[in-house]
Parts: sequence; C-alpha cells; structure tokens
Amino acid sequence: MRGEAELNCFNLVKEKMKTNFFFAMSYVERDLIESVFLNAIPNPKPSSFPDFLFDTGFIEHFRVTSSTENRNGSLMQIEKAEIGKDYQKRVKEALTDLPKDCISFHSVETPQRWHEQHEYNNFIASFKTNLEHHIESMKKYSGEKKCRIFMVEYTDSALRMSKVYPKDLRDGVSYGDLMVREPPVYRLSRDKNLLTYLHEKKEEIDYFIFVNNDVFLGTFIDIIKVSNALEIIKLLHEGYSPYCAKIGSSECGFGVSIPNT
Repeated sequence: MRGEAELNCFNLVKEKMKTNFFFAMSYVERDLIESVFLNAIPNPKPSSFPDFLFDTGFIEHFRVTSSTENRNGSLMQIEKAEIGKDYQKRVKEALTDLPKDCISFHSVETPQRWHEQHEYNNFIASFKTNLEHHIESMKKYSGEKKCRIFMVEYTDSALRMSKVYPKDLRDGVSYGDLMVREPPVYRLSRDKNLLTYLHEKKEEIDYFIFVNNDVFLGTFIDIIKVSNALEIIKLLHEGYSPYCAKIGSSECGFGVSIPNT
C-alpha cells in the first residue's frame, strides 16, 4: 500500500540521481533510469501492486530489517512504539505538574533502550522473504513489465560492513592509500552473498535499487543491473564482512509553560 515511506524513498533517489551510484550498466541504461524517475507516477490504485508506474514498467518499494521479526513485525519497531507510548505518558504527567503562577522550563525524556536483536542473518532472511513475496505479486500483475525495478529500503541503522584485507600482507610495508579505511556503512554493492542471490533473479528483475538510510553514517544508494551483478563481484577481491552494531532509542522533548494572564 502506498504511503509516505514509498514516496519519500522515491523522491530521495530522484533527488540524488546525478550521484555515481550506478553499478554494472551502460551510460544508456543510466539515462533510462534517470528518465524513469522523472516520469514515473504513483499507482492510482493505492492498495495494488506496484507502487509506481511508467510507460514501459514499474517500480515496487519495500523495506527490510536486520531485527528479529515475529507476527507483529520487527522487534525494533515494536520497542520503538513502546518508547513512544512511554514518552506520551511522561508528557501528560509533566503537564499535570506544571506551576500555575510562573513561567517554567521543563523537559521529558525516556530511558535509553538498547535494541539487542539485530543480526546479519535476520537481514538476509528479511531481504529474501520480502523479495520473493513481491516477485509473486509481480507475476500476478497484468500491466507493462518490460522494465522491472525493485526499490528496497533499510532504515534500522544497525547493519555495518568492513573491508576484508588479505591475511598474508607483509608487515612494515607501505601500501599507500589502499589501506585507508572506508566508512563501515552497509552497501549492497559490496555484499557478495546477496549479489549472487540477486543474479539468480535476473529473469524476473531488471534493476535493483538499495537505499540505506543510516542516521549515523548518512544515506547510501546502489542501483544495480541484476543480470550483471556477478561483474561487480569481480572487483571486490577479498570482499567485505557484515556485522551489526549495538544501537538504542529514546525520546526527549523540551518546553516552556506560560501561565494564563
């Protein structure tokens, strides 16, 4: 179902379209993707597949998580909802205790809550399960499917990856800037595991867009031509090692109360 999340992700990719985040495709294909984001429109049927339409195909959006999930969804999102309820309760309590005869400054804050359940394996499971589900929806779709684009968004900010260096490097030898550490942000274009998996879907997906909205490291976008995904792996050498950082959430607010005069 279309909503604010889908539109925000679409507009973010559209806004950053001139950035060099295209992988394993020709310049003609890059121009095609840019044209798609200039001309695609939201599906007028909000509850139907896909999310966005253009003359020769579609863009379908969904989100993935690295958190443990149950029937109610991501445990991290459940915990965040609980934090939100706690915050609203504390705000109401603070409002009842405000002085009536003077200007006062006050703040409300919930305790920090750590989200312990993030794992790379959870991310893989979420990625594959959601993608398979949306592919099944695509198979039932009777509209134009010449250009099939899936746009996947990750917003947990827990998943990281570090470059793997050869274990037999000689000590005491300078390697110039080859040893400069990259930001530890997770990038689909560096994940050999999922690049291989995506390539297996080359008969069903033409282009795959991965958006990582990391509140600590920034936004990173990868647009990959699925049929050429294995070409990216050739450049990765030893590859990258994924892991999850420990992250937490809390809510806080500040206010000024002024008595009625």
